[in-house]
Amino acid sequence: MKVTVHEEDVLRQLGIVARRMENLRPAMSEIGEIIRTSVERNFMVSGRPRWKPSVRAKLQGGQTLSDTGRLRNSITVRASERSVSVGTNVVYAAVHQFGAKKGRFGTIAAAVNGYLRRTASGKKTTVRAHTRRMTLPWGNIPTRTGRSPRVRGKPFNLTC
Repeated sequence: MKVTVHEEDVLRQLGIVARRMENLRPAMSEIGEIIRTSVERNFMVSGRPRWKPSVRAKLQGGQTLSDTGRLRNSITVRASERSVSVGTNVVYAAVHQFGAKKGRFGTIAAAVNGYLRRTASGKKTTVRAHTRRMTLPWGNIPTRTGRSPRVRGKPFNLTC
């Protein structure tokens, strides 16, 4: 068996490949759109694996984590010649993704309006308007997948 290699042809083909690799923006943009579409599908099917239905979704007949659609519609793609970033500027997105421990965001003074209530004996009494110190969040918020953020890894960012 005899193999003949024409060096000029190989170098010309390598030059074509090298020029195509100089600007990966079109490929990075396509990768970003694939990821963004995957996130949209995730909202449409209520998560993969499926999210546990929230109380609000059950009561209102809506979707879990999709009240106004603000988070779903905020996913953006930013592609450059060497990288792509997919993300959002919605501040509560991280809590939805990774969960939060009680008190993670400190405490606030919440205003409580006055109201009427019944005591244990059935007597009506007035509760005056006041402020109450509350931790944020007021309870532990689990991750949507039920797994630790360490297991899932860091937010997705692709760089070549």
